[in-house]
Amino acid sequence: MKNVAVMTNNKSTVSEKLIKVLCVILAIVLGLGSVLIISRLFGGSLKAVFPNYWARQFVDQLIMAIIGLALIFIFRKQKVLKFTAEGMKEGLICGAAWTVMLLLAVANLFLNQMSEPGLHLISWWEISFLVLQCLLIGLFEEGVFRGVATELSLELFGDEKKSNARLAIAFTSFLFGAVHLINAFQPEVSLKAASMQGIAAFGGGLVYGAIFYRSQRCIWPCVIWHALQDLAAFTAGGSLFGVTQEEAIGNTGFGQAALSILFIIWFFYLMREQETETVQ
Repeated sequence: MKNVAVMTNNKSTVSEKLIKVLCVILAIVLGLGSVLIISRLFGGSLKAVFPNYWARQFVDQLIMAIIGLALIFIFRKQKVLKFTAEGMKEGLICGAAWTVMLLLAVANLFLNQMSEPGLHLISWWEISFLVLQCLLIGLFEEGVFRGVATELSLELFGDEKKSNARLAIAFTSFLFGAVHLINAFQPEVSLKAASMQGIAAFGGGLVYGAIFYRSQRCIWPCVIWHALQDLAAFTAGGSLFGVTQEEAIGNTGFGQAALSILFIIWFFYLMREQETETVQ
């Protein structure tokens, strides 16, 4: 009878884990699927109503952000939206060093771009739309991948041990990097560029996951750092001079992918045993 009970418990555990895995995948599919369907159905209408590229992109990202927030409530993970001074402080400190270095590198590249003849900055209101877009992208992606997927993964792998938490974050980060491959379906983006972006996103996902874990599982520090990194990436790609975001992604090269090495190092530093505390 004991053997039967053990076997039953094992089957139950496997079933629960399988359900968690399916929920992680479902959350990502629902998020990206909703965006693709809306873009397919209303893309033409948006283009007619908002002929300006930057205004149209802002509306696109606003819809995505709403979808991301909706998924948080659908999967009952509202706690990731809780704002605490301690969590914000920890999260902002965790991401400060590598983000500052990234912004300084991009600022240098921007100054070099400014010196090139024939390049002109987009208007101030278009720059404002670009900044807001980056915030909304951060809200959507962090809401889906950290607020829902990482939360579910932590439940799947467990967070009572730091090794389990690292596995959970790595699993979600792999999915986060993999979904960036869909950008290869855009005419401006080659498979190579999408792959480089995916590798960079995997590394970035590790850091975002660690920041999320360290900031009492609150997404807001991740949203801020994610927005800054996207703004840096689009600036490096020339978006401040009128290069579209799709074209900027198409310019992604080995240099951006190589940043994953630094991201991985920073991830293990943030998740080191002696400093990381389990967060319930």
